[in-house]
Amino acid sequence: MSPPYKFTFSPSLSPLTLQTPQTLSSKSVPSIAHLMTSVLVLRQQKQPLSPPQILLLRRSPADSYGLKWEAPGGSADLTDASILSAAARELFEESALGESHFHAVLGMTKQKAEELFSSSTAEEKRPENWGIDPEDEQAEDIEVHVSEEMKILFTTFHEPDGIWGKVNFLATVAEDAQVEIDLEEHVEWGWFTEEEVRTGRALRSSVITETIFPDEELSDGGKRVMEFTSQAVWGSLLEAFSVGRELGIIV
Repeated sequence: MSPPYKFTFSPSLSPLTLQTPQTLSSKSVPSIAHLMTSVLVLRQQKQPLSPPQILLLRRSPADSYGLKWEAPGGSADLTDASILSAAARELFEESALGESHFHAVLGMTKQKAEELFSSSTAEEKRPENWGIDPEDEQAEDIEVHVSEEMKILFTTFHEPDGIWGKVNFLATVAEDAQVEIDLEEHVEWGWFTEEEVRTGRALRSSVITETIFPDEELSDGGKRVMEFTSQAVWGSLLEAFSVGRELGIIV
């Protein structure tokens, strides 16, 4: 039986289709206890001079990192044929986006996050509780050899049950694709500009609310304050815009 999602990918990612996530994890040094994916979905708005946007979801208050914002993603399963298939499945399960195209693999860009956090502008605009510091979770990017011709970046985090690894994919979906979230996992979603991500302040019209809960304390001058799951995730989101421009996905 065919899965309810389809995906395509750039030729440069072809080696990733030849190995299961478990095989990929075994090539990591240090070894990965849990392998995850994150899908950074960009879109270019149709209106002239409108800035590009990225898809983000807000976690359920009952979940870990409750009410924090993140990109769609999750753990690879034993049934996933490849890490690309795992990413496409998680994207579908969390956002109902059933057709996607994967362009590239991104790291967490720890240096970018640290540079932005040290700037006075970011200090003035960012929320008080911005997210876990990379040092606190021992987050770092490591190179993993997929084949003789290909190396990719795993973003690794130290957890009590071992080292977790995440593969961040840059992706696009059809222009008319409709998002629908799983309310057991997420309570809000939206398409956000680079400026909204960088400052952590979003127009209220950017946020699609699927449930009702007290939230007015998360406001700043009429804008919604966005708190991310970690500073590493925040750096990855900003890197997606940068690489998206380099690849011609957005302008």
